[in-house]
Amino acid sequence: QGKAGQFFAEFGRLNPQHPHTWDFVDQPLVNGRFLGPDGLRGAGVRASWLVPTPFYSELYLAVQNGNGETAWSFRNSAGDEQLDRPVVDRRLRNASDVLFIPRYTASFDLSETQTVLMGASGAFAPNSTGRNESTSLYGVDLYWKWKPIDAEAGFPFVKWQSEAMYRRFEA
Repeated sequence: QGKAGQFFAEFGRLNPQHPHTWDFVDQPLVNGRFLGPDGLRGAGVRASWLVPTPFYSELYLAVQNGNGETAWSFRNSAGDEQLDRPVVDRRLRNASDVLFIPRYTASFDLSETQTVLMGASGAFAPNSTGRNESTSLYGVDLYWKWKPIDAEAGFPFVKWQSEAMYRRFEA
């Protein structure tokens, strides 16, 4: 499957979702600091492949323009000014200036009433603190849901969602 245009990158479980679909009011602090207040999104292309496995398994690769306020940890001059670092002009000039975002997800039915979805993400691109400086983001996420077989109108259910992120920011 392919996608082109401006879109939320598949980085983690929360970032690809529009804020009005969240189960909570505010985004987690780490998402705002690493991905920005509007999430990691931008103009680009994305390909995904539903891997032929006995369980749900999907592989994504997105390539986006990592410049601007929607690429907070990358070529974002507003984010760098907040960090009190000098800003270097890093316009999109060649393939080494783009933002690469790979992701892998797998889902398993633990029983007729329980499902778990796990994912791993990355985001790699230069940042605007120097000519050869770059940022690497790594993330893992977990989603678990329990819903009884005889649930009426989708209730009752319990779900758990967690994400962890690590950023390597060269300056």
